[in-house]
Amino acid sequence: MALDTTLLVGGLATVFTGPVGIAFSLTLLGAICMGSLRKYKTQRHYVPISETDEPKIPREQMIPVVQTDPDHIEKAAIMNRVSHLAVENDWATLASEIARWESELEATPGGARKHEIGADACLIGLQTLLDDAPRRTLSDLEKAECEALRFVERHKADPQNHILAVLAAKAHLMIARNCRADFWPEAEKSTAWRQMAHHYLRAETILMPLDPVAFMSPLLAGAYYELSQGMPDGGARMRPAFEDWIDLDPSNPRIYAAHMPFLIDTDADAVAIALEEAARADERTSETLGHAGYALCLLPVLDELDGLRGAMETDRFAAGLMDIASLSGTQSETNWAISTLADEIDVATGEAHNILQSALDALVRRNLTVIYPRLWSRDLEAIRACLREAFSRTGEPSISQSQLYAPPEAKAA
Repeated sequence: MALDTTLLVGGLATVFTGPVGIAFSLTLLGAICMGSLRKYKTQRHYVPISETDEPKIPREQMIPVVQTDPDHIEKAAIMNRVSHLAVENDWATLASEIARWESELEATPGGARKHEIGADACLIGLQTLLDDAPRRTLSDLEKAECEALRFVERHKADPQNHILAVLAAKAHLMIARNCRADFWPEAEKSTAWRQMAHHYLRAETILMPLDPVAFMSPLLAGAYYELSQGMPDGGARMRPAFEDWIDLDPSNPRIYAAHMPFLIDTDADAVAIALEEAARADERTSETLGHAGYALCLLPVLDELDGLRGAMETDRFAAGLMDIASLSGTQSETNWAISTLADEIDVATGEAHNILQSALDALVRRNLTVIYPRLWSRDLEAIRACLREAFSRTGEPSISQSQLYAPPEAKAA
């Protein structure tokens, strides 16, 4: 019912007479009029908007895209640090930092081991000299030989420093690989074979006093593994070297990438050998990263072995990729795992296709908060198409809008 302000003011004037009554009445009237004016303005400007009129942004478009992911940035930072210390000729500090990374198995967000990045960075100069050598005669390797001797001298100055020993041994191994006879003209081949054997023996002399398990050093174990590939009895050495290496760092994909291609290069049933090795890998990671070992072990040879995809346990393989992404807690690992699943889905059929697709959908819905295109094998448009299909099957992601727009790694990038 409408309020009759005239009657109200008149009635109040009879109660409050004189100047007091008039002042009170005018104040009340002003308040009533202001309230009515606000109500009028609100009614005048409010236009209901239906949900169907609101702009709809596809969910895959809402996920931030970061071109340079934290994994890439952290690798660059490690290499810069190593380069700085090497230029300063502070090899004691450099070896100490690599040893600390190794002892704690520190890794980048994408799982790359910092000690491996650091050791590789130390040897970049030598690798450049080897790459630039024209290989007409063995004398073309003289500059590389001199650089390798510098690593040997640093090791001799501190022979119990296992990092300096690894760098010296790896320098010899790098030159040995470049002395393979098939790299050289016919007239140089016999000399090249002798030089290769010489450098392998020099590397062995450096490594033999040092036990990888005693030092808890994956770098030492990896150097022993490399050495086994060039020794006459390498077949007998390779398996123990691999066991030490992988036991010291069970979830390191680089170890499987190095070992699996050699393991299956036999006349035996390569598929059965690969699956047997994958089962052992699964046991190694079962208490820490679930089925991660199974997936990491098979990935390097999936494209090399006919019949391996059909023979492997797809559910265990998919679970391994999910465990890597979920338990690591980094968006780099999540992007890599989803990309790997997407690639496998493209070639899978039947039940295997359904299993892989379910794993991808679960990771996209529960774990993905940022897109790192560098970690995918397809362009951004194809990435978003993949995510769009996943969202169409699973519905709204369970992560919040604040997670989508402000993931921790996106801030770091």
